Amino acid sequence: MPDALRYELLGPLRCWRGDVEIGLGGVKQQTVLAMLLLEPNRPVAVDRIVRTVWDLRPPPSATHVVQTYISRLRALLDLGRALTSTDAGYLLRLDPAQLDTTLFDHHLASGEIEAALALWRGEPLGGLSGEAIDLARQRFTEQHLAALELRVKVDLDSGRHGEAIAELSQLAKEYPLRERLWALLMLALYRADRQAEALQTYASARALLVEELGVEPGAALTSMHQRILNADPSLVLDAPAATDSRKWTPRNDLPADIADFTGREAELQRMLAALPTVQSRAPVVLAIDGMAGVGKSTLAVHVAHHLTGQYPDSQVFLDLHAHSEARDPVEPQAALDLLLRAFGVPGEEIPADMDGRAARWRAELAGRRVLLVLDNAGSAAQVRPLLPGTAGCLTLVTSRRRLADLDSTDVFSLEALEPADAATLFGRILGTQRDVADPGDVAEVVGLCDRLPLAIRIAAARLRARPAWTVQHLAQRLRDRQSVLTELAVGDRSVAASLALSYPQLTEAQQRLFRLLGLAIGQDFDAYLAAAAAGLPVGRTERLLEDLLDAHLLQLPTPGRYRFHDLLFQYAHTAALETDPPAARRDAIGRMLGHYVYTATVAVDVIFPGTRHRRPRPAAPDGEIPPLDTAAAARAWLDTERQNLLAATRQAAEHGWPTQATDLAATLRPYLETGAHHLDSLALHQLALDAAHRAGNLAGQGTALHNLANAYWRLGRYDEAYDHLQQALPKHREASDRQGEAGDLETLGATCYSLGRYNEAVDNYAQAAQIHRDAGDRLAEATVLNNIGVIEERRGRYREVLVLCEQALAIYQAAGDRSSEAHALGNAGNAYWRLGRYDEAHDHLSQALAIHRESGDPSWEAHTLNNLGNVLASLGRHDEALDHCDQALVIQRRSGERAEEAATLSDRGVIRGLLGRYQESIEDLNHALAIAREIGDRGLEIQALNGFGETLNAMRRSDEAAIQHRAALALAIELGDRQEQARAHDGLAQALSDGKAAEHQRRQAKEIYADLGVPTHLR
Repeated sequence: MPDALRYELLGPLRCWRGDVEIGLGGVKQQTVLAMLLLEPNRPVAVDRIVRTVWDLRPPPSATHVVQTYISRLRALLDLGRALTSTDAGYLLRLDPAQLDTTLFDHHLASGEIEAALALWRGEPLGGLSGEAIDLARQRFTEQHLAALELRVKVDLDSGRHGEAIAELSQLAKEYPLRERLWALLMLALYRADRQAEALQTYASARALLVEELGVEPGAALTSMHQRILNADPSLVLDAPAATDSRKWTPRNDLPADIADFTGREAELQRMLAALPTVQSRAPVVLAIDGMAGVGKSTLAVHVAHHLTGQYPDSQVFLDLHAHSEARDPVEPQAALDLLLRAFGVPGEEIPADMDGRAARWRAELAGRRVLLVLDNAGSAAQVRPLLPGTAGCLTLVTSRRRLADLDSTDVFSLEALEPADAATLFGRILGTQRDVADPGDVAEVVGLCDRLPLAIRIAAARLRARPAWTVQHLAQRLRDRQSVLTELAVGDRSVAASLALSYPQLTEAQQRLFRLLGLAIGQDFDAYLAAAAAGLPVGRTERLLEDLLDAHLLQLPTPGRYRFHDLLFQYAHTAALETDPPAARRDAIGRMLGHYVYTATVAVDVIFPGTRHRRPRPAAPDGEIPPLDTAAAARAWLDTERQNLLAATRQAAEHGWPTQATDLAATLRPYLETGAHHLDSLALHQLALDAAHRAGNLAGQGTALHNLANAYWRLGRYDEAYDHLQQALPKHREASDRQGEAGDLETLGATCYSLGRYNEAVDNYAQAAQIHRDAGDRLAEATVLNNIGVIEERRGRYREVLVLCEQALAIYQAAGDRSSEAHALGNAGNAYWRLGRYDEAHDHLSQALAIHRESGDPSWEAHTLNNLGNVLASLGRHDEALDHCDQALVIQRRSGERAEEAATLSDRGVIRGLLGRYQESIEDLNHALAIAREIGDRGLEIQALNGFGETLNAMRRSDEAAIQHRAALALAIELGDRQEQARAHDGLAQALSDGKAAEHQRRQAKEIYADLGVPTHLR
């Protein structure tokens, strides 16, 4: 393993691997690295980097230049995946200990001032500039001065006045406006019996401040002047305290630090950064909150031990018992009595009232450096009277509640450990006596423990005590979420017991909502779903959710979305089973299912208004639903809730709500289809099919079978689609569901088209059209006309396609069905392209693309991008054409739509062949051909074969080209694909060496093109 990199920022930027310094390139490249090092393990936005590197005057290529610098740094420093690009910017992952700035903080926090100062090599980030760099330099310089002041203060307190005077004189010259330096210099001169010089120093400082800034000296400098004039005895080293005759005896009653403390580096660094500086005039309070078992007390004690040297006058630990099973919470007045007695205050001197006790406590701490840990606090009111009142003291507060009303310097809300830290902690507790476990098994165990330190400790302790167990066996036991809380108990430690201490602190309403949310469907939820579960108004529910959030019984992963830690969910679920009667639980689940079904219906209706009459119409629930007035809002809700809606369908299908299961699946079909969520569709509609079978619902079975077929067709699994449709048709006919029957016939038409059975496809579409016509459903009839147009295009009847598309388009536009309008525009655009009317083709396809993007339909967006690519290639804009194909492929591969991917690959291969990029062309066409044969799409197979032949002809590999075109011709004749027949004849005319045979093929092609109406220049 190579040595870890070390970065130096406290001077010119430098990087070392071991004892070898690595050159970092030019100034701009160094500035990029500096930006990443100033925010380690956090993404840095590209625009921030650009602004800093070019000082608000970036060139047009700035973003690409930054990419180049990032690539160079990755290679130069061998960073690999440590330096990555994220949506939020570039992220450099490193151990903070690799930075000299972190070492400086550690040394300073440990009282190793000389070691801290030894890290400085000159001006921080010297030679670099930019707004962010300058701000960092200013911050580092301030820290350096604070450290220097601290070192001088130590010299003064140690009697080294001469050394202090020399250094302070130089510092005052370098930083003449820093009053703290002048005050320290005055103190040093006074202690060296140079009172007159001390007073002259004040006069010089005052004159400078008045001249430079027009202000009088501040309180600290003025106070030092006055104290020297008054010969204040406290200025003299070792002067006895006049206010208290009692001897001060430092105490340390901190619990022991744990040897296997793991992780929390980010929190440690933040807490060290929040410590009081020499100039601080107020006590510092750091509040640590988090759920039970997350490690709050452990972190507080660890930090306290780390800082013992900085608070030599005492380190005090007081458990306030706000969440203790055997103890009542310690009242503030009683806590103050304990603290004052611990510091030697006689009982008769302790005031009776709380205000008096708080005042005496603050007086005891005045002028002293004391570290106070207040553990297990229940509220800010319990803590506030115990806080010191003057600078020099540090208080660490831990609580299961977020103490928002506590005037703390900083708040640290602990989450679960990072995965790597959780695995490390598990290994440390398990010890070295056991065989090394598989990392995957360890990762699963700590994941099942929610990466909570308490749960990990208990799980590892159980495993350590049972030599026959393996990590894999432990994981298997923890997978049973019904008994996981029972498993996570050892001795007097129990995760369930720890969680249970939070529950009694809740009000009755909070407890009820907490329990009912343990019945919630899915991984997270909003206030509307929670309100449905509880049968409460949304506003009231939001307040209760915020209470649970403050108590760390819920999480808020994103604004407006709540979730449980898994172990808390299990606790809430168990509490619901033990507390709420079955009828109340079933009612709550029924309300949640009703909320999901109705809200999903509203959302889908907003996006697809033209087909709302084909979907189930559930009754509106009693509660509120979120505002879904626009298509964007509706789709955003569906996107957010998609996994929960699948879980709701499963809950309904498997636990006695068959109607909700079939309704929800049927409602979600167009959303899942246009979003290319085809695997979700398969799972959803299988659940609906099972529910309909159990309920004996023939129409529901037919609809589920049809929807499964549609998903299989989208995935290019045509045989399965065909089989399911053959099962769906008799179900709908037996149920006299004419609308369902028409839907089956339409999808059967699409499937037959994909299988190359064009006549059968048209026949199925014609039957569907007649059913729609009889029902007076013009929109559905228009869709059938549009789909017949797709088949006619494959047959080469382009003018007929235009007629059909115009008829469909008029119906769609009159109904305001934008999504279907885009389909008709796209089909017409393809026909115009085939006829050589490229401007019209480009116009129609561009309109279709805009609508697909507006409605959030990635499948049709990709389809249209590919078709636009063909038009652009015909216009000679080949680079744009390839870019459109590339965009389409990204979407198609993400959605798994194999047929669409094959079509795009085939078209891109042809375009690459036209550009002379033959090897890339062959790769695309080979890939397209393989997919077409795999899924059984014979029409796509013909296109790929002809494309292959055209590229081989261009490469002058005529014999191979002829083979491909003959295979394409045979298939095209079999399917009746006239366009591809002509294309195959054309290719054979170029490939054949026999003049007569070639001329015969050329005539055949011309005859077909003439019959199709394709202009002469395109033949």
